[in-house]
Amino acid sequence: MEYAAVILSGATQQLQKLFNTDDLQQTQTLGELQHKVARAVLHLLQTDLNRLLHILYRIDVDERHVKQAMLLPSEPEMADRIAQLIIKRELQKAQTRFIYRSN
Repeated sequence: MEYAAVILSGATQQLQKLFNTDDLQQTQTLGELQHKVARAVLHLLQTDLNRLLHILYRIDVDERHVKQAMLLPSEPEMADRIAQLIIKRELQKAQTRFIYRSN
């Protein structure tokens, strides 16, 4: 398995646990993951903001970037931007795990 696929798979597995969903299981591309995470974020924005904030805290997404995203004019735009932040952070963490596991 190539490096990028391993990193994407690791990030996807972590996101499945955090969002407590199997919806991310069959994700093959970064774009597909982005779409699915944005959908999950939008759902939480509309139904359970506290849970979303807890997930963002656990993932350790930069609070300043989240605040900027929350200023966007529509919930779908907010969800998309927050999903980008979540995925970026999880990819960083997956990459770090891969590096330390390889050594």
